Amino acid sequence: PLDKCMDERFAIYGVACTDTLIKTGIIDYLSDVRNASQGVPAAELASKFELDSQKLVPILRCCATSGLVRETRDSSFALNRCSCTFIEGNTGRRLNFSNMSGHMSVIDTIPHWVAKSDWKFSRSPEQTACQIAFNTPFSAFSWLVENPDVLVPVAEHLQVFGDMSTPSIVADYPWQQLQTPVITRKFAYVYYFSRGLGHDRLPSFRAIVQDMENVVALTSSIMEERRPRNIESGVLKVEAHDFFLPQPRIGNEYSFILRHILHDWPDKETVSVAHPTPSKILIIDMVAVPNVDSTATTSVKSLMLDSGGKGPDYKIPSHFGSVSRIVSGCSMHMLAMMNGCERSLREWEKLVKGCGLTVPLLNVHLIRGH
Repeated sequence: PLDKCMDERFAIYGVACTDTLIKTGIIDYLSDVRNASQGVPAAELASKFELDSQKLVPILRCCATSGLVRETRDSSFALNRCSCTFIEGNTGRRLNFSNMSGHMSVIDTIPHWVAKSDWKFSRSPEQTACQIAFNTPFSAFSWLVENPDVLVPVAEHLQVFGDMSTPSIVADYPWQQLQTPVITRKFAYVYYFSRGLGHDRLPSFRAIVQDMENVVALTSSIMEERRPRNIESGVLKVEAHDFFLPQPRIGNEYSFILRHILHDWPDKETVSVAHPTPSKILIIDMVAVPNVDSTATTSVKSLMLDSGGKGPDYKIPSHFGSVSRIVSGCSMHMLAMMNGCERSLREWEKLVKGCGLTVPLLNVHLIRGH
């Protein structure tokens, strides 16, 4: 137990070491040298980037424990495949929390917010660790709009987060069954959706991207840059709408996609967003699996040694242990920023019923990935 505790406490250094390799340019250099698989001596890296080799070796060895690099011989290092996503121009380069000013302050504030603050029983999105850390009365989204220097890296991070699941969403859901225009708040999703299916696979595809008044101009400019032909032909449109207000487009001629939206918000606000409508509503979100070991519901008798001398039949935890860290980490991020969270299937069913929708979770489609 103590080793596990120490491992958890030291984990933050792994993030710092990865960021060091990115910001110094070492990852890009290791990816571009001749005979890269043989590794580069730390002394060479130190000379190239005017650094102290005695500091570099522990940093690189820390990265090696997470599989980003490998030590090919004593104090010489090469990139592993998973680190290639951090090379300049690749997706993982934008997945960097340390570039988000004040992010660590939010994390540091969580224990005080949960246990000692005046808001410890509040479930308001305007009374979270985010407001304490940034000393602001605004919700996280409103604060981001007022701070464009933070908005850009956050937007890039969210783009990457969406990119991780978009291919499986496009492949695993029967989109051909939709014969109506879709309305969504995630342009990135529409972008990859339209590109992935193409006109031949889904010729009836039409999409309307709704966003807040204060950012709809930015959303529109991005759409025009990335999908100019779709904008010109009317396949894609953008319009201003606050989804806490009554939806102007209702009826069976529309389908709504709420992708990675509802996990942002507490239950009260979520009910306001997913209010009853005659349209089809597609909720695309992660499902948190309760951390319950399969043996928890097993009888005592089955845990006893049988005549064959076999040990107890311990099962893999239903949440697959560390594999669920993306889900649990995202849940904590939503909690600290907005009082939201990732929900279990039972919690989703309860929430959908609370929204007054008449067909609660009759059609749950499993999507590969997280």
